Amino acid sequence: MVEAAYVGNRGVWFRADGLIDYNALTPERIRSFGLNVANADDRAVLTSRLDSTLAIQRGFKAPYAGFPLSATVAQSLRPFPQFTSIGSTWAPLGSNWYDSLQAKVTKRYSFGLDFSMAYTWSKNLTNTEDQDGTVVPTNDVFNRQLQKALSREDQPHVFVTGYNYTVPTAGFAKNNAFARAAVSGWTLGGVLRYASGKPIRVPQAQNALSSLLFRGTNVNRVPGEPLFTKDLNCHCFDPNKEFVLNPKAWADPAAGEWGTAAAYYNDYRYARRYDEQMSVGKVFRIRERMSFQLRAEFFNVFNRTYLNNPDSTNAKATQTVDPKTGLTTSGFGRINNGSTFAPPRSGQIVARFQF
Repeated sequence: MVEAAYVGNRGVWFRADGLIDYNALTPERIRSFGLNVANADDRAVLTSRLDSTLAIQRGFKAPYAGFPLSATVAQSLRPFPQFTSIGSTWAPLGSNWYDSLQAKVTKRYSFGLDFSMAYTWSKNLTNTEDQDGTVVPTNDVFNRQLQKALSREDQPHVFVTGYNYTVPTAGFAKNNAFARAAVSGWTLGGVLRYASGKPIRVPQAQNALSSLLFRGTNVNRVPGEPLFTKDLNCHCFDPNKEFVLNPKAWADPAAGEWGTAAAYYNDYRYARRYDEQMSVGKVFRIRERMSFQLRAEFFNVFNRTYLNNPDSTNAKATQTVDPKTGLTTSGFGRINNGSTFAPPRSGQIVARFQF
């Protein structure tokens, strides 16, 4: 039996507390005090202490008696200068958009075999990620329409198959009870899952916008620059000695400006992670109400090694190598192999006597 279907979902009013910051500064508020965040001199004023000569010369004073003069001018211009960020709880601003083609092939039991195969081709967009109000990393909290992006859980291609095969009774064993018990009736099964890698978070800009308006922003993507120096799925590089992400693919926006990159890109993903499990087992019938079941189960059956995800937060993080060993020690695109991502192949034997 073959099935195919379009499955779509639209969700609204999810909790998205991160889309609100009541105490962040906007360029409009800065301009109301005669400052322009795009001007280098004005940026110097914003980051100066209130008791500095520069701030005094520009006429900035404490917003109320007792306000610490060690605070910056930018802090004093906040709507509520006595606080840092002021968020919200249960802000119903979250939305998501899911579209997919889902195909399925099912073979019902015959000749000892049954299986099902399912393939999903999808796109998952959202502006919120979790039930606790965590949002997709925010580029500009006052420009929410630009917040729509791929979900960090988006996997455009997912293939899953499950199967069971029962070994038939061989001809030579039909008339021999011991041979029939030894070679026939064994069941082979498995569940195999293959999917695209999950998106990598785009680096955060290092242009000090957070000290000017108390908000971070993304970097800009450089046209024509490859995102990777190595294919994360090729098994063709030494993760201990090579950096796998290209820092030249990202550039900070100009001082005081917001970045233009989305939080996630479809072609910027971690390595694929496979899930492969198999089993073999048999039920030995002793008498009508008595049986013995033996089953062996194996996980990560092909003993695949999964590398840790590369460091990807700061594209300007200096890439350093130990001069004695040649091993990478830190920097953008470094894979820390202190431990593997997944455990090695393992198995267990389960025996059950039923009466």
